[in-house]
Amino acid sequence: MKRNSLLLAAITLFTLLVFQACEPDEIVTIPTISALNCSTATISAMPMSGKAFNGRATIAYAGGNGVAYVSDDTIASNGVLGLKANLVAGFLSHGNGTIAYSISGTPTSAGTATFPISVGGQSCVLEVTVMADTTTPRPATGSVGMVLAALDTFKRSLSATQLAALQLPLSQANATNWSVLTGATRNGLEFNALTEAQLIAAKAVIAAATGTTPDEGYSEFIQITLADDVLAGNGGGTAYSSKKYSIAILGTPSQTGTWMLQFGGHNYVQHITYSNGAVVGTTPSFQAVEPKSWLSGTISYAPLDGERDALKAMLAGLTPAQLALAHATSTMSDLLLGPKKDGAFPTTKAGLPVSSLNAVQKELVLVAMKPWLLDADDVTSKTMLSLYETELDQTYIYYAGDAALSKAGDYVRIDGPSVWIEFICTPATLTPADIQYRSVYRDRKRDYGNIQ
Repeated sequence: MKRNSLLLAAITLFTLLVFQACEPDEIVTIPTISALNCSTATISAMPMSGKAFNGRATIAYAGGNGVAYVSDDTIASNGVLGLKANLVAGFLSHGNGTIAYSISGTPTSAGTATFPISVGGQSCVLEVTVMADTTTPRPATGSVGMVLAALDTFKRSLSATQLAALQLPLSQANATNWSVLTGATRNGLEFNALTEAQLIAAKAVIAAATGTTPDEGYSEFIQITLADDVLAGNGGGTAYSSKKYSIAILGTPSQTGTWMLQFGGHNYVQHITYSNGAVVGTTPSFQAVEPKSWLSGTISYAPLDGERDALKAMLAGLTPAQLALAHATSTMSDLLLGPKKDGAFPTTKAGLPVSSLNAVQKELVLVAMKPWLLDADDVTSKTMLSLYETELDQTYIYYAGDAALSKAGDYVRIDGPSVWIEFICTPATLTPADIQYRSVYRDRKRDYGNIQ
């Protein structure tokens, strides 16, 4: 009997102890730590200016109490803007441990992004170093100096009113204000408004900024403008003229700032963006030609035949099975990313992956890109080709109509992580029984120099 009484007392005491341990005011629910050390934080990868980033910062702490913690509000970066940090939910260790923050966004510049963080009653400032963008081509080229020198000569020939019309603020609205429609109002000074001496000086600026390869670069620009004179003489009248092309400067030209040279008209438009003395963008770049070829005296002109022939050779190098994979299921009537189609890149790539091609076929793809790249200065064009070569296995070929590129609706596209080139045959404006060529070169990452 005594033994049973003792057992009952023990059970009662144990129950009381358990009950007291479970009292609400004794349950620890708040995560606490005694120290948080941001200075020893490790970052999974280093973000780059202007590039989308997703990474993780790991931070050591001391004196954890073993309690769960949840993700907190988003913390926006200071210093370098554009990034955000979020605490990754988890459990504190009893004692020392680490917590993690996810870091994401697109940093606006190089430098240090800082985040004031607070966990478990302790605070510190997390610093994340943002590198300069090493993937955007920044060729060490003398072309910027030559362009600035040519610009200085041109600007000194202008009146105050002309100078005000030439140089506009660098903004997204001004950069995207371009058209290939006849009669469109364009940025800058129209060639018609210049004296002969001023026009020579304006063209010297364009020549300094563009490539020297025959039938590409500056040569191609001049030939395409001359095609408008041919159109005028063939019944187009005053709607067409090589003098209805314009030149504009967006921003303040310098070796250190960011600014853009924009020039073009009915069948040619070019944007070249400079930053800190280097070319950082050569797109959008639009070229078309009507008539596609002509004679002037004894000289034959066909400024886009090189582009067409390079694309034909690329398609001719494919096997029938590869051509079938590259062929579109629908027809094409115009360019997808022509004027006023900024940022409209398809989210899903279509056609034949270049990764499935052999070495010879891949080389034909690179050769097919070159005519568009050669319109920029010679150093920049080589830099861009090297960049696109590194992305070749993520690039696709797509075509519609016939691979001969000889009739309306024949179309070819090269679509990579960066490069976007389209070429199409469409009915000619004045003689619809004939065809004209229309093309556009864009860069998914560098259109308009990726200005903000």
